[in-house]
Amino acid sequence: MLSVEHVVSGILIGLSILTYWNEVSNIDDRKRILKGKAQCCRAKVRDFKRKISYIEVVGGKKRKPDDCKWVKEGRVLVKKAKHLLNPVNGQSRGFLVGLKMRWDVSTLLQDLEVHDRLGHKLLRQAMFDAEGPCRGKLLPVKEVVGRVPSNTLDRLKDMFNDDDRFGRIAIHGINGIGKTFLMMHLHNYGLNEFDYVFWVSSAVEFTIESLQDAVAAVVKCDFASGDHWSVRARKLSESFAKLGRFALFLDAVPKTVFSSNQFGIPVPARGSNCKLVLCTSSASLESILFHDFKTVKVKPLPKNDAYELFINRAQIGEETISSLDGIPWKLSDRCCGVPHRIVDVASRMCGISDPHEWKNELFKLESLDEKNISRSI
Repeated sequence: MLSVEHVVSGILIGLSILTYWNEVSNIDDRKRILKGKAQCCRAKVRDFKRKISYIEVVGGKKRKPDDCKWVKEGRVLVKKAKHLLNPVNGQSRGFLVGLKMRWDVSTLLQDLEVHDRLGHKLLRQAMFDAEGPCRGKLLPVKEVVGRVPSNTLDRLKDMFNDDDRFGRIAIHGINGIGKTFLMMHLHNYGLNEFDYVFWVSSAVEFTIESLQDAVAAVVKCDFASGDHWSVRARKLSESFAKLGRFALFLDAVPKTVFSSNQFGIPVPARGSNCKLVLCTSSASLESILFHDFKTVKVKPLPKNDAYELFINRAQIGEETISSLDGIPWKLSDRCCGVPHRIVDVASRMCGISDPHEWKNELFKLESLDEKNISRSI
């Protein structure tokens, strides 16, 4: 004998089914709506792929629209809709089958609605990124070789992570010593740490306007043709103020004495969570440019590190080394610990196993005066 509770429960279940049935009673209308939503979803996925060439992800790495989760989910939803709209699957074969069909159609319509709202937000953000400043791209750079360069890079990273004490970092040293190389590694490291990471190279003929043009290009700041450099500086400052945490890298800054504020480049203060990093061959570190900068001098490589770099870039194995009677060591030693010179010589000898050619290269280097070698780098 049924209890009162079972009777009431059965009545409630029945009412729920009838209510749901009335809400979606016209399955043909629901299918027509589903068909329109699916076609709209397919069109938006196609439009999204056409307008956006890439989606930016963490670390500055890029992936194509086809790899986007939203695109993949859209394709799955369209496929499900096509299956439900198939005339064979649409034939009702009983109360429960028909009820499940109504449930599946209603659920899929809700999923398509959520997907559409997400797609609108994603497309708007992607278009903003395409029109606005690039958040940072991974710079192609070879691995660090040697104990001393690795230690220098680790020191730079530690300073980079210290938001309170080191907002301004100046990397200096002679030409060819590896300043830009280390700064490129620091730039790539910063892609995971900051909202925006900018890389700017100074023009050969350094002027206030040329640097402003270079910086404006990466932060997407527009200048009028008649703007004075002071007006351009104000516009640049306003552009930086709209950004979140950023890191700005200035490569090959000349010996000219200037103030960053002249250019509209903000000099991060303590605790600002922003970084200004530059490299220069200038020895005038007491200039106004380096006021409150933490300076890091890049020195020539010790002999062991120089030899390791030479072997790495020349790509010679143990068998080849043993047949060259110590010439690779002598060649690396003649380069005075300057990485640019080491890489240049090693690249010329890459793939060469003939001892006579190695001896000839050593003879050419030994015929040069060491002072001339230093000046030619």
